[in-house]
Amino acid sequence: MALFLTFLFIGSCSITNHLVRQTDLRAPRNPTSGILLGAEVRDLGNGHSTGAVLFVHGFAGGSNNFSDLPDQLARLGWRVRVMRLPGHGTSPFDFEKISTDELIQAVRNELIQLKRNHQKVVIVGHSMGCALSVVASRDISVDKLVFGAPFFGITYKKYYILPVETWITLLDPILRWTHKGAGNIKVNKKEEKEKILSYQWIPLKGVKTLVEIGNKAKNDEVLKSIKSPILFFHSSKDEAASPKATQKAFQAVGSHDKALIWVNRSNHHIFWDFDRETVMRETEKFIGAPPP
Repeated sequence: MALFLTFLFIGSCSITNHLVRQTDLRAPRNPTSGILLGAEVRDLGNGHSTGAVLFVHGFAGGSNNFSDLPDQLARLGWRVRVMRLPGHGTSPFDFEKISTDELIQAVRNELIQLKRNHQKVVIVGHSMGCALSVVASRDISVDKLVFGAPFFGITYKKYYILPVETWITLLDPILRWTHKGAGNIKVNKKEEKEKILSYQWIPLKGVKTLVEIGNKAKNDEVLKSIKSPILFFHSSKDEAASPKATQKAFQAVGSHDKALIWVNRSNHHIFWDFDRETVMRETEKFIGAPPP
């Protein structure tokens, strides 16, 4: 998610749509649906359960970003729905066309459907999925929220000179694509890197949408409106989603039942990294079993 200046300037060179398209065409897909492997919608567990968990993945990612946590919660008796956000799991060209409002509405639609059929609804988000869930759940109440590496701003590094958000604005007139690649998938457990789905090429419009979503989610009035029990996980060494921004957002959340667990061995993909067992265990404890 964090887009380093080197990648930004690479994207400003004479990168053609042909190169982006060829990279996209080589990506492994479900032969029937055409969806990228690791991005498919997942429906798990008992469809008649009293409780449902909605998983909302992050920027340019997909359903596999949560590792096997959805399977674990399904075994506890929950109906589990791992959604696919619009413009994700198909092509970066599709992502380029998607607006902030479309992404927020997609989460709202999932929540509305689940609340029609289940007594209790919980959200588990990762990164941008957390920010989307903050905004969506302002209008549609949920029973609990779990946020892994939530995005409220991009982690700043001194060698950026300017915040990445500022560079995005400056480069907007000349830059259409930025290269992410496997090297910019932020997980310290290197053997997991290839398992985590992400687009290799990102449209700058998509990055601008990400920043806009983060700005909406970190609004104090929006955060104060959250009254449901909420659990945050964040790595102090997250190189993508700003730990400082998460600390500030956590303090602004209106719920009286809130907790922030800091982990130190992981990077941004917290459900796959070295602190995975802590994240899984504490999430299961926090969510518990569905109502009888």
